[in-house]
Amino acid sequence: MDIVSPAIDNKKATCKNGNVIVKRPKLNEPMYLLHPPFHQTPSIVAVPQSYLQRLILEHWEAEVKGCEHAKNVQLLEIVPGPALTIRQANLHRLIIECWEVEVRCCEEAKWAQLL
Repeated sequence: MDIVSPAIDNKKATCKNGNVIVKRPKLNEPMYLLHPPFHQTPSIVAVPQSYLQRLILEHWEAEVKGCEHAKNVQLLEIVPGPALTIRQANLHRLIIECWEVEVRCCEEAKWAQLL
C-alpha cells in the first residue's frame, strides 16, 4: 500500500506489517564538496586590548554583584530579630564568610584574566 503524505513531500512511504518504510527519491545531481571558505578556519578577530579588558571587568563585576545579591538573599532567610540565637549567629557568620571567599575568587580570576 503506497501512501503519499504532505509531511513526507514527494517521498513514497509503504506500510508492511505495521512498519512504515519511507523511500527517498534518488538525486541525479552529483554531490559536490564544499569549496572555500567553508573548509577554511576563520581568520583571527582583532579587537583592541581596552575592549577586551572592559569585557573582562564587566563580566567579573557582574559576578561579584551576583554574589552580593545571593549573600543578601541568604541572610534575609535567617529570621531577623533583636536577639539572634547562637545557631542563627553562626549561620549568619558562615554565609558571610562563604560569599566573601566567592568574591575573593572572582577578584583573583578577574586579575588573572587581565594579566
